[in-house]
Amino acid sequence: MSVHTRSQRLAKAAFPRVQECHSRLTKKQFEEYVRFAKKFPALIHTCGLAQAVAFALAKEEHGYVADLTVVLQGAGHAEITESRPLDRHSRETQLGDYLRLSRDALSAATWLKRYVEAAGEGA
Repeated sequence: MSVHTRSQRLAKAAFPRVQECHSRLTKKQFEEYVRFAKKFPALIHTCGLAQAVAFALAKEEHGYVADLTVVLQGAGHAEITESRPLDRHSRETQLGDYLRLSRDALSAATWLKRYVEAAGEGA
């Protein structure tokens, strides 16, 4: 039995999301996704998770938020569900859980950013 770090679980969950986006989206759509993915970790750091997710949804970056949600679920955040999506969960959760979720979301967003940068270079 192998034990994986949180970062390894996030990386493992992020990679297939970016691969799927790269193959599914047009070149222009993927370039827009890359631009947003590069900015999102700084947005979390500056504004906080709840505000960053609200901004992403206001900008109609639903695909990115869905990918971030899947990465967080893959890393052990089973509490984020269809009935309680990331935006709602980040607004309603208790402080300790919010801090943990924010830290993990920042790490997940950073992994998505790394992979889109790598995929963008090959595009």
